[in-house]
Amino acid sequence: MFSVEMVEGRDAPPERQVPNAEHGRTTGLLLRMLTTYYYTGKYVVLDSGFCVLKGIIKLREVGVFACALIKKRQSWPVGVPGDVMQRRFDRPEVNVGDVEGISGTQDGFPYFLWGMKEPDYVMRMMATGGPLGVTDGCKWAKRKWREGDRDVTREFQYAAPYDWHFRYRHAVDDHNNLRHATPSLEESWNTKRWECRVFAFILAVSEVNAFLALRYFGFGGGSIEGCPTLLVFRRRLAWQLINNSWLRQEEQETAPEPHLSPIHKLVAAPPHARKWSGGTWICDANQKYQQYFCSNKCKKRTRTYCVCGPGRWLCADCLPNHVLHAECDKKKVSVCQSFLGWESALVAFT
Repeated sequence: MFSVEMVEGRDAPPERQVPNAEHGRTTGLLLRMLTTYYYTGKYVVLDSGFCVLKGIIKLREVGVFACALIKKRQSWPVGVPGDVMQRRFDRPEVNVGDVEGISGTQDGFPYFLWGMKEPDYVMRMMATGGPLGVTDGCKWAKRKWREGDRDVTREFQYAAPYDWHFRYRHAVDDHNNLRHATPSLEESWNTKRWECRVFAFILAVSEVNAFLALRYFGFGGGSIEGCPTLLVFRRRLAWQLINNSWLRQEEQETAPEPHLSPIHKLVAAPPHARKWSGGTWICDANQKYQQYFCSNKCKKRTRTYCVCGPGRWLCADCLPNHVLHAECDKKKVSVCQSFLGWESALVAFT
């Protein structure tokens, strides 16, 4: 993730000049977000929120090719004859997986409107470049549907624009899923201050970017084989941030990674465990793997507990807060130091 724009709403200062605002909200946003791509000839895959023909034409003017998924809301986007395209696919000779397109010109630049027949609808796209046919490396697809009383299956190869769409459409969602993976810094940092929430978001984005860069450049172009998990990466990152030699006037030798104390660690209770009493488990529960409500009142059921307090049921989501409060009570450290200690424990508990 390399470009982010904050939505300010009605509270934005009216006197501030927003670049490219004269082109409209969506087109202006596209031009601002892709400034670093100008005149590179790159091809950008957009979702239906950016299906504005004027927008992809303006990107073409600055040397950026784009394709966007077309969806009808109250009406079809300006310049998109969606009903005309539909009639072309209503012909009986058109099979699932077939692609047809129409072309046009706007402001001196060509554009294309493509449609691919699906079993129950037509998937439409607008683009300013790219071949319509099948090229080397395009993925194969399979569709199943029912006609009358029989099941029909058809395999076909995606045309290039649809292959690119399915190949890259989930990139932003993948990034968001990694950023929101438990434990998520944005969700764990309970604050009502907007500047702290923005900082947590930027810090989380930077963390995932660094992790993806490590996976891509350090482990064979994105292969996950041998690459540490996000939690292991976060543990190492937290240690290096706490002991950041770049922030010190004198360089110090890199200290070895600390041995994290096992005082806080989730373990599963033995089978039939009901409660902890007299230094041992009483195992007379009816179910072999009986679950109980988490003691942090999160209303989740679990059968795990922290080794620092057997018998106190604790789920994985509540472990970070448990570590934070336990360490603060134990060491009487400041809020800032507590946060760093919590972060180190948080990233290593698994």
